[in-house]
Amino acid sequence: MFTRTLLPVLGFLATDAALAAQESDLRFEITPFTAYRAGGDFQERDGSGQVALKDSDSMGIMLDIKAHPNGQYELLYAHQSTDADTRGVLNDSTFDIEVEYFQFGGTYLFDGDRTRPFIALTLGLSQFDPALPGSNSESFFSASFGGGIHLNARERFGVRLEARAFTTFVDSDSNIFCASLNGAGSCLIRVDARTLTQWEARAGLVFRF
Repeated sequence: MFTRTLLPVLGFLATDAALAAQESDLRFEITPFTAYRAGGDFQERDGSGQVALKDSDSMGIMLDIKAHPNGQYELLYAHQSTDADTRGVLNDSTFDIEVEYFQFGGTYLFDGDRTRPFIALTLGLSQFDPALPGSNSESFFSASFGGGIHLNARERFGVRLEARAFTTFVDSDSNIFCASLNGAGSCLIRVDARTLTQWEARAGLVFRF
């Protein structure tokens, strides 16, 4: 009687220990993702015009390193190719622009088994590279905050669904998107100290090892 009762208990404990050991071995996550990004504009200092980034697809990759059972360090790269609408600045024309985020921070995962909600915070740089003759890219300090869920959160392969906001802190009294043509320099827009915010909804495949 005692043996019949003890064996299932020992079997359950062994299985639970094996799963816990397997999970503890999964310290790294690589998540390539695709997303849809909206928002973002640079406002002319005197209010006469703006450079507005058009909504478009984006993509990127994240590397997460386990710090403790509910926390991870996170490296993030995100890229967007879109158009910039120059309302009231360049006769309402548009130009191509590349937007990139290079950030580092962390995630906090709430308890769960197959599904684990999480929040994430990262800091770093944003870079705006316009397709204008003779122009240089512009880099600023930026931060992001997001949240979502991990599906198949205890397995080697999963899905990460997330919404995230990126905020770029533009330098005070900045001249941006400057170019030099035939020895003459000019800047597209002059802005006050302010922020540029973009919102992103993304889905990614998680590879754990």
